[in-house]
Amino acid sequence: RVCMLRRVVVSAAARGGALSRRSSPPPPLLRTLCAAPASEAAPAPHTALAPSVQAAGPASTSHEVLGLPPDASELDVKLAYYHLALAYRPDQSGRPDAAERFAEVGRAYSSIMGEPWDDAAGVPSAAPTPAEPALQPASHVPAFPRWVHRLSEYLERVPQRLDLWLMPSYSSVIYHHLRAGELAQALCTFEEMKVEGEVPSHAVYEMLIRGCTIAMRRVGQGEVPDHLTSNMLKVVMRLWKDMHEMERRPDYWTYNELIRAFGKAGAVPQALELFEHMCGNVRLLPEERAFNSMYEMCVLSGNYAAALQVFDEHEELRKSLWKPRYTPVSFSLLLAAVAREGDDLHKRIQQLPRVLALMDRHAVYPRAEACEKLLSACIATREIGLAAEVMSLIERVGQDVDPEIAARARRTIGEGEGGAARSLDEPAVEAKLERRDSSSS
Repeated sequence: RVCMLRRVVVSAAARGGALSRRSSPPPPLLRTLCAAPASEAAPAPHTALAPSVQAAGPASTSHEVLGLPPDASELDVKLAYYHLALAYRPDQSGRPDAAERFAEVGRAYSSIMGEPWDDAAGVPSAAPTPAEPALQPASHVPAFPRWVHRLSEYLERVPQRLDLWLMPSYSSVIYHHLRAGELAQALCTFEEMKVEGEVPSHAVYEMLIRGCTIAMRRVGQGEVPDHLTSNMLKVVMRLWKDMHEMERRPDYWTYNELIRAFGKAGAVPQALELFEHMCGNVRLLPEERAFNSMYEMCVLSGNYAAALQVFDEHEELRKSLWKPRYTPVSFSLLLAAVAREGDDLHKRIQQLPRVLALMDRHAVYPRAEACEKLLSACIATREIGLAAEVMSLIERVGQDVDPEIAARARRTIGEGEGGAARSLDEPAVEAKLERRDSSSS
């Protein structure tokens, strides 16, 4: 019966044209039933608000670029922009003209909204600016047996099947849109929810902030955020402001998502200020997820000194009853903050013994690639003692490092020890010469 009703409604909509959300918005159940199955290639649910990707061809006006009439409302412009910008993201779209269309959509949106346009924000760079390679993901190791995953998948399907028979709420519709990667439709449903007079729950705001954060592209060191990332951050800030106006008290998870949004957009000072507020509030004390988000943001943006300040705060909180944990991701990012090249490398490398001692206490050891970078940093800064400590760790753990780097480290350690021995023998030689001169006189 559900399939028959879906076919009837879809055929009626095809004969009568697109449903207008402004004039007579369909209830959530009707939209759920009208949604085509995942196997079918259905068009966009609302042509006026979410135009198809082909609609953004060469156009003479900004409204035509977005596939909208000249009298389109501000909400229609925003939702059409979200839809097209997400479809033309150069790092995710397989179209050859994705970068050109992405910049064209951003330029048209800025022109309609009266915002300044920066050509540097049009097309993101193809490769990250830092010379250092990106962090390598760890190999996947299943933590639970297969039957646990099957049970979890079944439990996730239960509410989806119930939604087909029960009247779903706006929160449920927003949730399913975000799960399907339909951020524009989720924001459209959110606006309709407020027009209908329903007060969004705390979970709705948190889901939308997370969806906007996922849609952002992380800004690398020395890069400028593209127009989609900048506009997504504006949406996040509007949601945050609206959340306070609706007297929805943000919890730890909402703060963590906001930190991730600031980090991906390159707004490091704002993220540090928010993190400091979390550390000063007992109800919002950060745990390993928030610390890892801060470490990742600071390292990937090149703010290595800020990452070590977060490390000091982590150590201070571990002295309390809260005791936020360290994870292998935390140690990997801390090693990167200590050993990456930079002006203050001589100062940062002094924190290496603290990090290695913590890792040894947690039975976590750096991989061979990390050991090679640590040795190179110690050699570059002439820290002979730290190089010897890293070599001792490599031999104790049995890591297979590059023989050339290991030989250079041993040679540097040997030269340093020889120089230290000569400096210790100099006072004895001078005293012997003085005694010989006095006896001859």
